[in-house]
Amino acid sequence: MTVVTLDVRPLLAAGQDPLESVVAAATPLSDGDELVLQAPFNPLPLRKVLARIGYSSAAAQDGTGVWRIACRRDGQGLLSGPEEGCAGLPPEAPLWREDGQLHMDVRGLAMPLPLRAILRLAGSLDHHETVIIHHERDPLFLYAELAELGWRLERLDDAEPGELRFCLIWGH
Repeated sequence: MTVVTLDVRPLLAAGQDPLESVVAAATPLSDGDELVLQAPFNPLPLRKVLARIGYSSAAAQDGTGVWRIACRRDGQGLLSGPEEGCAGLPPEAPLWREDGQLHMDVRGLAMPLPLRAILRLAGSLDHHETVIIHHERDPLFLYAELAELGWRLERLDDAEPGELRFCLIWGH
């Protein structure tokens, strides 16, 4: 059995999305091999991506606040451990109305707080409401999470430099 350990904390601290590094580390592993991730939070969306490619995972937080996620390639895709990655709810991201449209700004929030704030908002919205999301990166893990709830994101072209804008819309 091969065990590969990947600490994604430096990537996150540098503002990088760890998805490519994690997939690159996971892809060559065989049945029964294990990928151990170290992260500052429980990366549940990332664990769901790994589950789709045959990894079961278990998450646990050590006494220093570091999350250890043991991912075993077993073809089952089971998740165990706490479902929440951070204690408490994310801080409120600024919400405002402009020209009759609701806006939410998640720029500057540390991961996974933008994802959690957007999911929390989506869970509280009327299905007729749309929201413009102001973000600083493409929220790759968010697409599948929102789709499970019946929502989708469409990228808008009118963003300012250093910003990505998305429209959160009900329906597929």
